[in-house]
Amino acid sequence: MKRFAFVCAWVVVLAVAASAQTYHAFIWSESTGMQDLGTLGGNSYATGINSSGTVVGYYISVTSELRPILWTQSGGMQDIGTLGGSSGVANAINDSGQVAGWATTAAGTAHAFLWSAATGMKDLGTLGGNSSGATAINNYGQVAGTSLKPGNHYNHAFLWNKKTGMTDLGALAGRNSYAFGLNLSGAVVGESLLTSNPTPYHAFYRTQSGMIDLGTFGGIGSNANAVNNSGVVVGFADLAGGNWDAYQWTQAGGMQDIAPAGSNYSSATAINSTGVIVGNYQLPQSSDSHAAVWTGPNQVQDLGVLGGTYSTATGVNDAGQVVGYSTLQ
Repeated sequence: MKRFAFVCAWVVVLAVAASAQTYHAFIWSESTGMQDLGTLGGNSYATGINSSGTVVGYYISVTSELRPILWTQSGGMQDIGTLGGSSGVANAINDSGQVAGWATTAAGTAHAFLWSAATGMKDLGTLGGNSSGATAINNYGQVAGTSLKPGNHYNHAFLWNKKTGMTDLGALAGRNSYAFGLNLSGAVVGESLLTSNPTPYHAFYRTQSGMIDLGTFGGIGSNANAVNNSGVVVGFADLAGGNWDAYQWTQAGGMQDIAPAGSNYSSATAINSTGVIVGNYQLPQSSDSHAAVWTGPNQVQDLGVLGGTYSTATGVNDAGQVVGYSTLQ
């Protein structure tokens, strides 16, 4: 079972891409089931979807570089380029077709970008360090992500908009923080380091009032992957015994365990405006892990696989279309 955090930043994506298994991006709906989106090279991965069903993600090129992609039902898969370098990843797309992610510059450093068909790819810069990456975008064109700070010792979550540029969102303990989700009100979620040690990281919910620690289920760490426009946060949190469970969190109700019965590991990775949650869970009494849609607090609909034993869902739109990636055999 993979501990899936919706990071899709430069380090984590490289770890996924290095897998010996073959993965393809998919789109799923109740009426059509799981559709293989193919690839422009080696493995392909879907990371986000908008209301019109346009999908973003990345693939592995023939030269083993990560390349950002955009897919539509009518036009198929296209490479949307980089910032002058050789690699990049598209992580999120809004309903206007604006895409956020990261791409390498001519100097070889990764920078957050904002892309549209009309304007091409715009470099969003950094918080003063060498690199940055965007992981979420809302329908106002605000972008959330993570950037190295001056000196390149720490990463901080950021929120970017066209008027003010990139704003440092801080951290729970003043050190590392990573942003993974963003809603229309500008609330950002992710994870932040609590101490100077490599762990623990705790999920956070950040508004203009500051950053809230969402806690755990008694274990060492947690992660927040997404937040919808009602302020419902989803992710995974460690249990005291070492496993981790999917959760949903609200300011009124706190962190609620939504793991399906009998599953040792689960993660909620995305939530739409109507509260539909998607992610991944380990099948009971099995080592297989499948993409899933939550149909109740502790109940999931298994979306299956394209082949093999692993799939995960990474995005869902308000029409109930789900995207992710799956092994082929």
